Amino acid sequence: MKKLLNQISLPLAASAGATLGALVLYQKAALRRANQKEDFAFCQKKEFGGIETAFEKTGCGKPLLLLHSLFPGACRMEWTAAAEAFSAEHTVYTMDLPGFGQSQQPQKPWTAYQYAAFLHDFVQKETSAPVTVLAANGSADLALIWSLLYPEDLEKLVLISPEGFGRGYATKEDMKPLKMLLSPIAGTQRFLEGTKKKRLRAMLEEMFYEKERLQPAFLDAVCQNARRGEHAQVMYAALKTRFPAAYTKDAFRQLEKPFLLIWGEKNASNPWQYMEEAEKERQNGEFLLFENTAALPHMENTAAFVRLTKEFLE
Repeated sequence: MKKLLNQISLPLAASAGATLGALVLYQKAALRRANQKEDFAFCQKKEFGGIETAFEKTGCGKPLLLLHSLFPGACRMEWTAAAEAFSAEHTVYTMDLPGFGQSQQPQKPWTAYQYAAFLHDFVQKETSAPVTVLAANGSADLALIWSLLYPEDLEKLVLISPEGFGRGYATKEDMKPLKMLLSPIAGTQRFLEGTKKKRLRAMLEEMFYEKERLQPAFLDAVCQNARRGEHAQVMYAALKTRFPAAYTKDAFRQLEKPFLLIWGEKNASNPWQYMEEAEKERQNGEFLLFENTAALPHMENTAAFVRLTKEFLE
C-alpha cells in the first residue's frame, strides 16, 4: 500500500509543480507586457517627498492643483478637459500621485498622512505660493487631511464627494486580505485578475451615470497604469484594503479655508446624502449637487463644472 501511495503521490506532486511553474511564468509574462508599453503622455518628472513624480504644468495665473480619484489605474488624465479650460486664467498642475500613473510607486502602502506630507513638499518646492486644490473622491480626503496638517499651503478647496465622510478609516475587516494580496503567487494572481480590462471597464462604468461618457482613451490609460511599475501590486493591495482611507469629518469641521463641496446626484457608492449632513455642520461654505452625474461630475459635465468652479474661485 505504501509503495502504491508513493507511486500516486509523486506524479501528483510533479503535476502540481508544473502547474505552479506555468502560473508563475504566465504572471511574469503578463507583467512584462504591461511594462513594455510606451507611456500615455509626456510630462515633467521631479522628486517630491522622496518619490519621482509625474506632473504637467500649463497656463499662467494663480496656481490650481488638480488631484485625481484613487482607484486601480487612476491618473492625471481624469482632469485633462478641465485642466485645459482652467489654464486660460490659472497656472494648472495635474499630477500622478505616488503609486499612480507615471509616478514612482512606494514599496509599501501609504497612509493619508504620508500623502499629505508629500503634497506639502510639492507645494513648498514647486509653487512657492498657496494653491487652490480641486480633489475628487479619495483624493478629496487626502486634501482634507492636508488642510489639517499644513493649512498654510492652501488658499481654497473644491472637494468632490470625499469618501471619508461616510466610510472613515479602513477597518480590521477591510485590512484582512492585505497579506494575501501582497503575496507573490496568490496575491499576484488576484492582482492580474482584478486589473483585466473588463474588470476595469466595469469599475469605471459604475463611476459614470451614463457609461457612454467613458472615453476609450481614458479606459486605455487606466488599463495601462493599473499594472505599470515594479510595485503596482502593492498599490492594488492598498486600494483594495482601503489603506489610504481616513476619517475626514473632523478635518472638515476644522477647515478654515473657503471651500466648495460638490456631489454627483447619481453617485451610488458614496451617496449625496453625505453632502446634506456636511451642509448641516458647515453652513459657511458652498455646496453643489450635479444632476445626472455620478462619482466624476468633472468628467461627465466638464463645462458646467468649470463654469461653477470659476464662479467660486472669483
